Amino acid sequence: MVNLYIAQDSWLHRVDPRVKLLFVVSMIFVLILIRNVWLMLAALVLVHGLHFSADIPLSRIRFIWKTLLPVIALMLLLRIIFYPAGAAWFSFWLIRITPIALAQGCVLALRIITMALVVFAWLYTTTQMEIVRGFVRLGMPHEWGMVLALALRYIPTFQGMFGRISEAQQARGLNVAKQKGWQRVRVMMPMFVAMIISSLRASGQLAMSLESRGYGRRDIPRSTLYEIEFERRDYLLTVCLLLAVAGLVFLNLRYGFGRDPLVLWM
Repeated sequence: MVNLYIAQDSWLHRVDPRVKLLFVVSMIFVLILIRNVWLMLAALVLVHGLHFSADIPLSRIRFIWKTLLPVIALMLLLRIIFYPAGAAWFSFWLIRITPIALAQGCVLALRIITMALVVFAWLYTTTQMEIVRGFVRLGMPHEWGMVLALALRYIPTFQGMFGRISEAQQARGLNVAKQKGWQRVRVMMPMFVAMIISSLRASGQLAMSLESRGYGRRDIPRSTLYEIEFERRDYLLTVCLLLAVAGLVFLNLRYGFGRDPLVLWM
């Protein structure tokens, strides 16, 4: 699950990564701005449709729900119990359940899961190379992009390295499962030492590899193996997205669209 990209040939996979990043930022902004439960439900359905249109497996969507379900339930309960407002539907001791509090709790819960689905739609349909290249084309210094690319690349590498070191130490009789607390940390010290040495060796080899390829020279133009370019659909999607966001912001500020938890128009 370190590399979340799903190799498909859907329309969303072919969209420029900068457009998808703009979509993520815009959706998060709109979801924070809107506080109506019906609009949140519509946004949730829309994002699910986006996932299905991109041929994302149902198991990946289920993984997001399963991971965030405890947080969603906790936020909903806390909002209902500690922030009651309006006439109560049900009252028991200090607990008052009101329709306004229930709607506000649903808005908060739906906002969390919808934001997560939006971000994962970006990660599921964009390779690590495209993510880094998109940030660099947006103005991020190339050195920062290289650091991000190396971090994304070496997370699974170091994870696999730790697994091999752990298996090798256990084959030599190291028993970690029976230890607890500080004793477990002390027993795992040989694994940590081997991991640090392997990491330093890998970083040294990487530094020599980059130096041998002339990385960091300023007197030659930089080239890339894979380049990203805006196409006609990317321009069209960008314009439609900006117009939609501007329209929602105007309706919200001018007519109160989506401000009330239960009523669309104020």
